[in-house]
Amino acid sequence: MKRYLCTAALLIVCGITIQAQHNALDSLYRQLDAAIDSAQTFLAQKNQRLQLLKDSLGSANTDTMRFAYAKRLYQEYVPFENDSAIAYQYQCMDLAQRMQRPDLYTETLLMLADQLTESGFYNEARLHFQQAEPYIAADDDSDSTLQALRTTYMEGMSHLYGEMGYYSHDPRLRDSFFTQAAQLRDSLLLRLDSTTTRWLQLRTMMLVNDVRPAEAMTYCDRWQQLCTQGDRQYAVMAYYRSVIYGQQGDVQQQRRWLAMSALTDIRNAIMDQGALWSLAETFLSEEQHLDRAHRYIDFSWQCLQRFSTHMRSWLVAPVVTHINDEYKQQLRKANNRLTGAIAAVSLLAIGLLALLVYVQRKRRQLATARNELKQANEELAQVNTLLAGKNNELQQANDMMQQTNELTKRTNELLQQANEQLRLAMMRQNDSNRVKDEYLGKFLSMCSEYIDKLDAYRIKVNRKLKANQYNDLLRMTSSEQLKEDELKELFDNFDDIFLRLFPTFVQDFNALLSPDGQITPGDKTRLNTDLRIFALIRLGIDESSKIAEFLRYSPNSIYSYRARIKNKALGDRNDFERRVKEIGMQYNA
Repeated sequence: MKRYLCTAALLIVCGITIQAQHNALDSLYRQLDAAIDSAQTFLAQKNQRLQLLKDSLGSANTDTMRFAYAKRLYQEYVPFENDSAIAYQYQCMDLAQRMQRPDLYTETLLMLADQLTESGFYNEARLHFQQAEPYIAADDDSDSTLQALRTTYMEGMSHLYGEMGYYSHDPRLRDSFFTQAAQLRDSLLLRLDSTTTRWLQLRTMMLVNDVRPAEAMTYCDRWQQLCTQGDRQYAVMAYYRSVIYGQQGDVQQQRRWLAMSALTDIRNAIMDQGALWSLAETFLSEEQHLDRAHRYIDFSWQCLQRFSTHMRSWLVAPVVTHINDEYKQQLRKANNRLTGAIAAVSLLAIGLLALLVYVQRKRRQLATARNELKQANEELAQVNTLLAGKNNELQQANDMMQQTNELTKRTNELLQQANEQLRLAMMRQNDSNRVKDEYLGKFLSMCSEYIDKLDAYRIKVNRKLKANQYNDLLRMTSSEQLKEDELKELFDNFDDIFLRLFPTFVQDFNALLSPDGQITPGDKTRLNTDLRIFALIRLGIDESSKIAEFLRYSPNSIYSYRARIKNKALGDRNDFERRVKEIGMQYNA
């Protein structure tokens, strides 16, 4: 059972991976199609760069500057227009001769020979290489410029022999050319640093030519790490990476890297393209991609016409012929399908004619039935008219009944509101009466107590005066202890009476506040300053000046207390004090 589950899981993972690869490829194809649509924009950017270099060349005032700009123009034209690249190389050669710089002249000869090799002019390239040999053969191993030119010469000759071997139809010559190319390439690999891009490129190309894809992929990975995505070198690396995948039989990855190489070429306005028509060539065996293949080949052909080299045209021509043959085959299939469709349509036309005769007969029968139905409808319309009259009368009666019901409902709502207001008024009146009764009794008791205390204080003062104890009397009258004791007793009495009137005031008051604004006094039988302020408001004393006078604070302090606590209220803070005044009304309900 576990084996089956593992197999199923593996199949699911493989299916998801394949689908993801297809989706990624489709996205890449869409980017490639968009780049082809925008090719004129990339071409305009390329021409703008070229024009800037041409302007700089025209305004240069020394041969050294002219040589530098002409060389840059050659480098820009190398993958863009073959004829222009060769023309600027000849201009570089003339400038090098005029400056009497044999090193620059030899460098130009080698670059021109390599460009002619790329264009398929092998004899001309070989002659230019031979012209450069006397300067390169100089016996001076300490000259770094000479060493660099020797390396360039070996690269160019290896390239030339490789191209001649690839396009040669003589097996013996082909083997000889490939042997000489391999010898030069091996010598070149010994001269170059193995960490450079050029060494990794040559090593990868050698392994690809020897059909050793696993080893080639190892060096191509290192090559890729040195490339910057989007430049010309990245496009070359991507092309050889696609060749490696093609040798391994991985068509999806081959197409992916061909598309990435072609996308980079198009965005850089490269006319010497190989990736796009190679990608189109992989589509030839799949009918659903023939339109895309034709578009890619057509675009590649336009680019090669601009690049102007017969060698690339020879490469693309067989692919174009193959695509045209496929289109002809598709056209024949389409004609066969069209013939079958015409026959099917003819049969359908005969069937439709028979169906038309049948329908005409049924239409006559339907017309007779329609006349009979019309008479019945007229009689039914008369009955409907009578029923409509009765329905209108019934609707009017229903409207009157509905208006009466709505009026009764509104009256009941008004009565309920009036009863609620009356009940609240009675609760407030009962609450006021209860508070008055409670405080009146306590007030009379406190007045009696204050009279007794005042009389006791009088007797004590009188005794001090009779005994001439003026210093004691002065100390008694100078101390504020008596005032503080009386204020404490006053607040204690207030707290005691208020909490007997409203035993759950603290809990009800905190219920109106947010959790972080709760007020809990240290003594559950006493109120603190915050609670006393709102206790007075509950009793109807809501002016800050009167509250300040009772609690011995300034009005500004009382205002600050009230504002701070209202900021912690739940709900509408402007309605907070009204809700405080309704605390405890349930005791009178």
